Amino acid sequence: PKQAPKPSTGTPALEVRNLSWNNRLKDISLTARAGEIVGLGGLDGQGQRELLLSLFGVLRGASGEVLINGRKTTLGSPNQAKRGDMALIPEDRKTEGLMLPMSVRDNLSMSSLSRLSRFGMVDQAAEGKAIDEMIALLGIKTDGTAVPVGTLSGGNQQKIVIAKWLMTKPKVILLNDPTRGIDVGTKAEIYQLLRRLADGGAAILYYSTDYDELVGCCDKVLVMYDGGIRRVLTGAEITERALVGSALNLGTSHAEAGTPSLAGAGAGR
Repeated sequence: PKQAPKPSTGTPALEVRNLSWNNRLKDISLTARAGEIVGLGGLDGQGQRELLLSLFGVLRGASGEVLINGRKTTLGSPNQAKRGDMALIPEDRKTEGLMLPMSVRDNLSMSSLSRLSRFGMVDQAAEGKAIDEMIALLGIKTDGTAVPVGTLSGGNQQKIVIAKWLMTKPKVILLNDPTRGIDVGTKAEIYQLLRRLADGGAAILYYSTDYDELVGCCDKVLVMYDGGIRRVLTGAEITERALVGSALNLGTSHAEAGTPSLAGAGAGR
C-alpha cells in the first residue's frame, strides 16, 4: 500500500529504553510514533520474537523501561499490557491465538469481554454489533458466528486473531510474522489493513521474515542481530540489499555494496 509521510515530532506512542532479558535481548531502545509502522528485520532468531513477547509481559525478568504515550508502564503480564492499550498478534494462530473448538463469536470477543460487560454480564447486543463490525472490516468469510473457528481457512483464522485484538481498541499493536502460511490474497488484505490502522493513529511494531514485506509496508526498519538493534533504516534506505547486509552484521559499507558476501558468510560457519 502507498505510504504517507509520517510526523517525526511529538510524544512516541511506544518508547522502549534499555530493554534486556536473559542474554537474548541486549540493551534495546526504540520508539514508535502514532501512525508509524516500525519493522523488525534481521535473520530469524536474533531476538525479534523475544522483544515482542517481553513488551507484552509474557517473559519474566526483563529489565528496562517501557512508556506508552509518555507514561511509564509496568508490563508484568499480558493482562497488564492489554490494560495499557497494547495488543499482540502471535506467531502461531492455532496454539497461541485461537481456541479452535470454540465458536467464531467466542474467539472474537474473548479479549474484549471487559469492554462488552456491564455489572459482570456480557451485553450481547453490544457484543454482536462489535463482532459484525469486525467481520465486515476484515472481510472474514464464515458460515455464521456459531461455527467452530477451527473450520475456517487459515487466512480467515488469521483475520479472526487480528480482529479479536482490534476489538480492544489498542494504541500499540505488536505483530509477530502475521502473514506466514496464508494465501497471497489475504496477505494483501492484511497489508492494506495495517496501513489503515496506522493512518488511524495506531503505532505498529511489525516483525516479518519476509524482506519484501518490510520494504513495502514499513516506515522504519530496526535490524536486529544477536539480541540487539544493529541498524535503523528509514525511507529510501529500506532496501533488500541493506536489510540483508545489516542482518549479517556486515556494516554500512557492505550492506550498501550488495549481497555477494552471502556466499562467504555461509562458508565461514
